[in-house]
Amino acid sequence: MKVLGVSCSLRNARYGQGSRKLVSEVEAISDEKTLATYLETETKIRLNDFIEAGRGDGLQFDEIYRRLRKSRSDRGLSNSEAALVASLWGARQAGAEIDHIGLGVYFPMTGEVDSLDELRQHVLAADAILVSGPVYFGDRGSVAQEFFEFLHDDEECSRHIDNRIYGGVAVGAKRNGGQETTLIYQLIDATNMNMLAVGNDTETTSQYGGTAVAGDVGTMHSDNYGIKTSIGTGRRVARVGRMLALGRQHRTRDKVKINIWLLQDGFDHRGRDLMLRFARELTKAESGVEVRVLDFTQAKIFRCIACDVCPVRMGGPTEYRCIIEAESDLFRARHAELIEADAILIGAYSPIDRRRVRSVYQRFTERTRYWRRDEYLIGDRLIAPFVISEIGANQNLHIRMMTSFLRHHTVLHRPLIGMEWKGEVLNWQLMLEQGKSFAANAIDLTAGRLVMAEQEVGTHSYNPVGYVISQEKRAEDIRAGRVKVADEKRRASYAEVRRRRIG
Repeated sequence: MKVLGVSCSLRNARYGQGSRKLVSEVEAISDEKTLATYLETETKIRLNDFIEAGRGDGLQFDEIYRRLRKSRSDRGLSNSEAALVASLWGARQAGAEIDHIGLGVYFPMTGEVDSLDELRQHVLAADAILVSGPVYFGDRGSVAQEFFEFLHDDEECSRHIDNRIYGGVAVGAKRNGGQETTLIYQLIDATNMNMLAVGNDTETTSQYGGTAVAGDVGTMHSDNYGIKTSIGTGRRVARVGRMLALGRQHRTRDKVKINIWLLQDGFDHRGRDLMLRFARELTKAESGVEVRVLDFTQAKIFRCIACDVCPVRMGGPTEYRCIIEAESDLFRARHAELIEADAILIGAYSPIDRRRVRSVYQRFTERTRYWRRDEYLIGDRLIAPFVISEIGANQNLHIRMMTSFLRHHTVLHRPLIGMEWKGEVLNWQLMLEQGKSFAANAIDLTAGRLVMAEQEVGTHSYNPVGYVISQEKRAEDIRAGRVKVADEKRRASYAEVRRRRIG
């Protein structure tokens, strides 16, 4: 698989031959220590470029910028390029072929566009796209925005990126500088174009992508955590690509289980009725899946009490290990059933009149904390919001669903959003077509996940970044051999599932 790295900064140092040279340089880097040295060297070169272009003489920045555009394009790295290099290196280490483009050539400072045929060829050769750029007011810059618009508007590119993988990296001037909001907006854009979106991987706790800190020119190399999140994003993109490729070579013996978790509905069960109809029609249209609606809107769900150590003990994946032991609690009673889903549609019905709503969405979501911390029990599943909304309800639940459930180390599909007016879902057929796309990707991803799961036990463990007590407990569990025992149970469980479902 080929991963295209797209650098969306007007300060890019590399383009044309410089991009090709960059790819060769990244391919030659053998380990993270060498990568760190390379990033420091190259970002300092870019800083020196600025000094030589007039910063040292006190020139205005616009004149410095004009001089920089005339300089060589085969050395140095801007901050956004440095973060992207870390991501591309991660993808390369995970087995992917890599490519690089700097968008400043195609979308220059003047607001014009240039050489789009060349840009198109790079996109058409890619199986996945990694986008890195600076934060502007909590969002991506105009260069990145115009790249997404190009992908959407160009017919060839729009067809090509359908069901391809997307990952993102954002660079801000400070740790809370809008990187996550930028990545979330790009996740929405990418999935709306039918791309499959992923975040960073488990080493840095599986969130929205690479989040790097670099305000001044030449400073990105010093953000070790940002570099790790960027590497993890590249690894995640490449790994999911491999999973999908394996899935296309295998098929499950049984039907892939798609569960619709209905977490919000009206008192009249309007949402449940519509989703049952949808489940019937999708199951009929796609013979390889079984679609079930699980209505949890009236279930007893205890609130998460945010344990200092979660889950409370080591064990196999089918063992319920949340501290809440009440038998009436949904998670206690149906743990194994919940985590056995191959793909999940997070369901909700959203009427205009909020007084008619019964919702357990937030209680349910917060209780999945123990799944995430238990080695990502629903990791690598395909996820999509499935919201049927009266026009004018304006609840935007699908955004909350995407941002919460991506953190389970999942893969995001385009949201399925039904628009209801006077008792009729106006876009029912379109919603069903999107459901068919979801089902087809779920079939591929499920088979690939089952093939890879046994071999990967212990390599994608939850890393309790920021939780000192949990880190100490994890270290003690490793010393005492409890992690090894749990991994053996997990490996045996996954081996049995693979034998039964794939052979």
